[in-house]
Amino acid sequence: MALWKCAVCGAEVEARCKPGKCKNCGAARDQLVKEAPADTKKKGS
Repeated sequence: MALWKCAVCGAEVEARCKPGKCKNCGAARDQLVKEAPADTKKKGS
């Protein structure tokens, strides 16, 4: 899963693929920026 952040309103959404638009403000897909996940620990360690 990747974390996508809206450059317009700052809303964050976790999804496998880049969303079509911001669910919070409706900004276009190109306004969504991939962020590093908050939990960078590997599962099972």
